Amino acid sequence: MKKIINNYYKLFPTELYVIDNGFRFFVNDYEYLFLKYEDEIEHLNILVDISNKLYNKKIYVNTFVMSINGEFYVSVEDINYVLLQVNCNLKDEYSVKDLLKFNFSLVNYDYPVNVSPWYEIWSKKVDIFEETISDLNKEFPVLQEIFPYYIGLAENAISYCTDIDFNNNDPTIAISHKRVGMDNSFGYLYNPMTFTFDYDVRDLSEYIKFNFFYHSLNFSEIEDVILNGKLSKSSLMMLFARLLYPSYFFDLCEKILSEDLSEDVLITIINKSSDYEDLLNDIYILISKIYDVPKIKWLINKN
Repeated sequence: MKKIINNYYKLFPTELYVIDNGFRFFVNDYEYLFLKYEDEIEHLNILVDISNKLYNKKIYVNTFVMSINGEFYVSVEDINYVLLQVNCNLKDEYSVKDLLKFNFSLVNYDYPVNVSPWYEIWSKKVDIFEETISDLNKEFPVLQEIFPYYIGLAENAISYCTDIDFNNNDPTIAISHKRVGMDNSFGYLYNPMTFTFDYDVRDLSEYIKFNFFYHSLNFSEIEDVILNGKLSKSSLMMLFARLLYPSYFFDLCEKILSEDLSEDVLITIINKSSDYEDLLNDIYILISKIYDVPKIKWLINKN
């Protein structure tokens, strides 16, 4: 790989460090990431444009380096790679305010994407998982035992999402991430390879869920965002719907079923399920202080 980097980018690192999906190296006090790129090249051009616009706004995301061929990717044995220059401290952690500032940093950008309604995506995923689980025999007993509970949460989320009235206005599309919260570093937040485009509260809801289950959640920060963040009624309802939707469970399901991951990874979320219901109720109460929103009866009655 050194030779590829030498030839295509005229950079001459003394050493390459293997990382997930590629390599890391340093040249003249600059840090670079040489990573596999598996999406369409059209999408890469969008990421290049967005990264440059963010950087010009002094949001120091990692930026793509052009090769000597005038392209932002190179092909090595039929695999595409991109080179990113790192412009931030990868290990520093971001806050909720940093996350929201990032999400809304390009509010007027004409995102060339059509985002499907969440309830459509979730319904298809539920159908696939129900079919997959029904085909299992005595495999994955823990997964099969708790599966109905999380399907119930997903169905609640789908129902809640269909009740949202946007008043003839489409919800706001924002720069989001594939799965924010699992990694709370600026290295993830500012890595364009993690970018996706979705409704404005995607990242906030995933941040809440994954920090609750895997890190620690500062509830006062979330309270401040809900009460003072000027989010619309439809956005707050979408936030609550996505908090109901157990993405954290389905992510683990996929890994257990496809990567031979132990069912033991489910213990963390199982042990916190009751506390998470309490969190959902607390967030519902906050939202209901601002707007009249539908209730989830079983959740309210629990308390």
